[in-house]
Amino acid sequence: MLDIEIVTQPAHTALNIVSVDEFASHLRLSASLRSNATWRENMEAALHEAVDDLHGLSGKLNRMILPCTVKRFLSGFPERGKPILLPYPDLIEVVAVTIEDQSEPPNTLPEAAYTVAGGTVIGEVYSIAGWPQISTGPRAVSVTYKAGYLEYPHKLKRLVKILAAHNMENPEATIHEPRQMQINRKVEFGVDSIMAALRIPVSYDDWL
Repeated sequence: MLDIEIVTQPAHTALNIVSVDEFASHLRLSASLRSNATWRENMEAALHEAVDDLHGLSGKLNRMILPCTVKRFLSGFPERGKPILLPYPDLIEVVAVTIEDQSEPPNTLPEAAYTVAGGTVIGEVYSIAGWPQISTGPRAVSVTYKAGYLEYPHKLKRLVKILAAHNMENPEATIHEPRQMQINRKVEFGVDSIMAALRIPVSYDDWL
């Protein structure tokens, strides 16, 4: 089972990906609606809802969108030559590799003891001279790292706009009118194609 926790919540929000004014342009709103307080409040809420649906440990993209700090726990170090895998990309940096032996200060390995291979699919931490011998346990080792987008790609911005617009158009998540059903299917098709380009297509088993 993957044992991972959020250490530091993102400083960014959905509005760092798509601003309310950008979303208003996407919706082709009139000047009066763009400046209407209620509309702006509803647009902001729809943007947050869309990003919440995509980001993080339970997000549909299987990745961190908003940069944050996470910690992965392991029962021990991997076999020699095998890396520690860091899920939920993009990997920004490894903060620390720590032996969780309750020592104070924590028994953190020096940066010279390992090397890091970042990637848009999964990060990897390799030992240079071999991992130290330790007693195994449920959380014997931890890797703290930062992950998320440093720059938000155009496809992600477009995906957030489409989802947020759909949420505003259908706040009850229920559609009865036949023509709306046809439009909804088109929206879902467009969302699926963009999600396929952004989603990390791996399961938890691939990260163990």
